Amino acid sequence: MHNIDKAKAMAAAKRIATSGIVFGIVLGLYTLFVSRTHITHIGYAIGLPTFEAETLFLLVDFIAIFGKLLTNRKLSAKTRRIGRQGMKTGLILSLICNVASGLMTGGYGAAGYGAFIVGMLLWIEYAVANIKPKTSAPRSASTTPAQPARRTNPVRSEAARKGHATRAAKAAAMAE
Repeated sequence: MHNIDKAKAMAAAKRIATSGIVFGIVLGLYTLFVSRTHITHIGYAIGLPTFEAETLFLLVDFIAIFGKLLTNRKLSAKTRRIGRQGMKTGLILSLICNVASGLMTGGYGAAGYGAFIVGMLLWIEYAVANIKPKTSAPRSASTTPAQPARRTNPVRSEAARKGHATRAAKAAAMAE
């Protein structure tokens, strides 16, 4: 009985996580569309030919998206650092273009909307990357078996502490 409840809870958590990811992607595409129109407007305003103005957003927003892809934990520390730089560069350029387009066409309200769009895209990227279902269903107090007191072996406990310290040091070195 307990395993069936656990399986149902895991299936529900996965459905919710999948729904969140799909919703985040749809909302992210909308913000990219709005950002694209603002960046294209700036391209025309600075005198770019039609083709260059219409594709300028690729050089601005996609730098941030590609940078986000490079920040994966499975990649090397140098690659993640390059990814963070790309994200920052793309987001700053996008913010400048979106706010400038708003100021040129509609004043402070439109500029605020442009800044909001960039902030929303940043938050959506963060949220979608961090949506993960729980690995197990929570146990209720009535189903948790009582654990007997454990006697620990001092030699094994010391080895476990040293191993933990080594893994933590390696993880810190990889993060830099």
